[in-house]
Amino acid sequence: MVRNLLLIRHAEAEFPSERKRDFERELSPNGINQAIILGSYVKDLPFQLDAVYHSPSHRTMSTTLAITNTLDKKPRLMDAEELYEATGNLMRAFINRMDDNFQNVAIVAHNPGIADLHSYLTRKFEGFVPSSCAWLSCECESWLHLSENSAVEKEFYYPGQLG
Repeated sequence: MVRNLLLIRHAEAEFPSERKRDFERELSPNGINQAIILGSYVKDLPFQLDAVYHSPSHRTMSTTLAITNTLDKKPRLMDAEELYEATGNLMRAFINRMDDNFQNVAIVAHNPGIADLHSYLTRKFEGFVPSSCAWLSCECESWLHLSENSAVEKEFYYPGQLG
């Protein structure tokens, strides 16, 4: 069975501030636009998302909602606390626990974890600037079988790529 995985770094966020915890940082005005345009990219992919796992931080939640608001079919939103400040090792463990009922999944999270996971799955290195998205495909019956170098990068989207 072919499974599709989108690895998405949240859109551009406000600068850190002493008055606001990192978790509470919102999208910048530019980040809001980035997320909406990223939603158009996701909508044009040749599959529909079944689920979106996202970090519960404000900036990842806002990115997730901006993306899913553009979609015709709304995927199931899965709040995953462990995606906030997740290391590459935690991200690897997370993907192996994803629900096998979902064939097409997105993960909206943070760097460096999202870039580490991408490198682990593809042996490619991408910077994952805010609002980047890697479309990966793998032939596996279960997410449990997703392992090192087992995914193929179909596309890599970055802000400004679309007109």
